[in-house]
Amino acid sequence: MQAEKKQKQKHDIGSVILIAFVGCLIFALNNGVRVNYGLISSAIEKATGFDTAAISFAIALAQLFYGVAQPVFGALALKRTNAGVLALGALMLCGGFLLTPLCTQVWMLDLIYGLLIGGGTGAMAFGLVMSAVTPILGEKRAVAVSGIINGAGGIGGSILAPVSQGLLDLGGLRTLMVGLSILSALIAAFCIWLRSAEKRAETGRVQTKAAFEPITGRAILSILKSRDFLHLALAFFTCGFFMAIIETQLYAQILGLGFSGQTAAFAFTVYGIFGMIGPVLAGFLCVKLRCKWVLGTLYALRPVAVILFLLMPKTLFSIYFFVVFLGLIGNATVPPTTNLLSKLYGAKKLGLLSGTAFVFHQIGSFLSTYLGGILVSRTGSYNLIWLLGVALAAGAAILSYTVKEPLQ
Repeated sequence: MQAEKKQKQKHDIGSVILIAFVGCLIFALNNGVRVNYGLISSAIEKATGFDTAAISFAIALAQLFYGVAQPVFGALALKRTNAGVLALGALMLCGGFLLTPLCTQVWMLDLIYGLLIGGGTGAMAFGLVMSAVTPILGEKRAVAVSGIINGAGGIGGSILAPVSQGLLDLGGLRTLMVGLSILSALIAAFCIWLRSAEKRAETGRVQTKAAFEPITGRAILSILKSRDFLHLALAFFTCGFFMAIIETQLYAQILGLGFSGQTAAFAFTVYGIFGMIGPVLAGFLCVKLRCKWVLGTLYALRPVAVILFLLMPKTLFSIYFFVVFLGLIGNATVPPTTNLLSKLYGAKKLGLLSGTAFVFHQIGSFLSTYLGGILVSRTGSYNLIWLLGVALAAGAAILSYTVKEPLQ
């Protein structure tokens, strides 16, 4: 009897590792493609001779459709399966990469990168990955694994860059695209396997009350209008606003303080490394603590980080202290947000709801980028945009703390 119990525990641990590994692969490909758009666009320009602005527009369409497609594919997942949508997204990427070298007109590139590449990455978004693995792993294990999968996105970007460059050096754009298409097809195969595991888990597992609620348009609309969802979505809006300050203003601010471009670049490398560690830590904290306390505290630490940075003398120490702090608390808000959505409304709806929340995030990013440029150009200082981010982050902390998180 004891031997059978130990064997079952080993089997469970092995299953958790395998499911987590597949989830990491899916999100690593997604993020790896998106963070290496610069490399891909340079390869397209060299091979086709298309105008830089025209290629940039196609990549911009991919970014736009990445956000817009998430709630669309989340809604599709409600009718089908989450892992099935993930497989569709990987196949869209595969087709988009294979068609890229065949483009003879710019409008063809726009269609491929807008619909296939942008849509494909949207179908493989973090919320849909978690929506697929949560029924298999169970809520508690999924909470811990969520941070690991989110962190794998950064690892995917780091690994895919040298691999892509190697393929490009080996045989140009065509070899690069064939290599990426093969990788996407392999990920699609993993997604198909995950689909069968997801179906078995949904039929065999005892579901929460939220999982049995009818999935109708009226039910979804009711969720979107609910107090808790609006709190999380508005908090995610402020997250996008704050993160965009880091991504669009901080590099130039470091240069403006008299530091070299090499220092600024290395600071962002450090930021990226700790940006992978933060979500993992947040995921494990959510196992021990209530997700809303973790999320609210992460938002509350952002004003602390900014105020300390504004008050400290601008030295190498303060720069690296700031980017380490920001790295740990930046992307770390994603796991507790998705876990709260899953606990509140059920894993089945997670793809749609997290995709909708991500639209709020992107609106915040857009407003931050636009306002940041205006405020810096008019005042000659970055303080005002940072203070605006501080105020919004403090509001996000309050919104997160007041979410009515159900007890396990």
